[in-house]
Amino acid sequence: MRDLIVSKRIFPAVLAVGAVLVALLVVVPMLTLHRAGANAAPAQASPSPSASPMPVPSGAVTMVAGARSVDGVEVGYPRTVVGAVSAAADYLDAVASTLDPDYAASVMRVAGDPANAQLTADLAHSTVALRADLDLPTTGPLAPPVSFQTIAEMYQVRDATTDNILVLLLTDSTFVNARGGMAQTTGVFPVRMRWAVGDWKLAAVGGGTDYSGLDATPDTSAAAAQGWLTLVAAQGGAS
Repeated sequence: MRDLIVSKRIFPAVLAVGAVLVALLVVVPMLTLHRAGANAAPAQASPSPSASPMPVPSGAVTMVAGARSVDGVEVGYPRTVVGAVSAAADYLDAVASTLDPDYAASVMRVAGDPANAQLTADLAHSTVALRADLDLPTTGPLAPPVSFQTIAEMYQVRDATTDNILVLLLTDSTFVNARGGMAQTTGVFPVRMRWAVGDWKLAAVGGGTDYSGLDATPDTSAAAAQGWLTLVAAQGGAS
């Protein structure tokens, strides 16, 4: 059963590196940890009978740090909406900011929902697909300055209960190619979070409803008009 990979366009940007370079115009897949035909998977299931609605913030939130670090990944988030949003942003920043499939898989072994054993392989596969769409070698290390980074800038919340929350994240992504040219884009990532084994776990990215119509430049009036709210970075971090 193949992974779903949703494509999005990277819009050209200009970066001065000794001279002005016009960036590549490329198509990059949105990382999707949701398998085809898996709409009935635990990550998409209805809340359990014991779940109850949680109040949703109506403005900017200051993210909270995880209580501890496991293999370099912060874990141990509070069972609150802010805790789920914080975990979703941290996990997405990690898995969507690497071109190393082994690292992506290691993040998912810590952050992924244990109810979906396929997540780790799906994420590694999507990272290889991202390299291919960026015209990079699909195996082996990549020499600097090649990099891909995604940062969650704003959020929205849907369907918030004590055990299952859909967090929408508005992101900035930056690709730096081997010549130092840079391309940037924004994107909307639906991130399904599930409370499992005493923590918020990443259950799915993408799949289901198409939220691409909410895309906007972060921290603008256009983004606010689409319902986006500001994320404020946590101070400090887990040790």
